[in-house]
Amino acid sequence: MLEKNKIAQKRERRLIEVLSIFCVFVFMSSLFHNITLCYDLGKDDTETFIWLMIPESVAMLLMVFCSALIFKILFNLKHKRVFIRENARLVQFIGLAVMAYGTFLGLWKFVSPVETFVLIGSVFKAGIRIKEEQDLTI
Repeated sequence: MLEKNKIAQKRERRLIEVLSIFCVFVFMSSLFHNITLCYDLGKDDTETFIWLMIPESVAMLLMVFCSALIFKILFNLKHKRVFIRENARLVQFIGLAVMAYGTFLGLWKFVSPVETFVLIGSVFKAGIRIKEEQDLTI
């Protein structure tokens, strides 16, 4: 019986480690995406830069907030506190944060002067820039 308990604890610990690594990976990839977007859009001196960065920044803050809540849930799971009110509240906060972000993006679409297909437009702008540079090359 003691051996089965140790195996179960190892599995739980491994699951918590994998989930923690996943959270860190998602956060780091989002951070990298945001930095890359800042760099690419920083070359573009139009007025749309700030309108593109605000939703990205709000998404980053939301990810940090949700990551902190997930780590708290994982901490509770590690200490064998699964079905407690705190975990239920934390999961509800994560759901509310995601719903609030969806509402924010919906409202942002109406307020922002940037078109819907901003990414595609940015790709075309980069293509035009590359074409103009290539045309100037002898």
